[in-house]
Order: sequence, then C-alpha cells, then structure tokens
Amino acid sequence: MPEETWEKLSQVAVKGAKYDSHERQPHPKCLKGTRVDLLKIIYGLLDKQEKNQIIWLHGTAGVGKSAVAFTIHCR
Repeated sequence: MPEETWEKLSQVAVKGAKYDSHERQPHPKCLKGTRVDLLKIIYGLLDKQEKNQIIWLHGTAGVGKSAVAFTIHCR
C-alpha cells in the first residue's frame, strides 16, 4: 500500500482502538458472577483443543465483547 494511504488512515483512526492501546488499560473484564453461562460454553470449546477453531464474538457496541475476550485471555 502506498505510504500516503497509511498517512491518511492514521489521521482518521481512533488512537485508542489500536491493538494493545494504553488508553484501554486496565483491560475490561467480566465482573465476578456475570456471563457465567457464556464463559462456560467458551471454556468448554477451548478445552477441546481442536485445531482450526474460531470463536466469533459478535454484538452491538458496548455489550461486552472485549470484556469477554479479556476474561478468557486471563484464564
């Protein structure tokens, strides 16, 4: 991609949205006792150790996708 394309994109990108941004520290996590059923399902899928597995979290903004992802990451 041409350098000017990256420059234009950097001018409109949300700085806190970049990977591992310090603006999102500490990372959001699920509160104790919340999303128990969802986390149990995801942990069960991860414990199967099957290769080529994708777990896709989807939902509208603010429903907690990042909190679920970081909670699972910290397990």
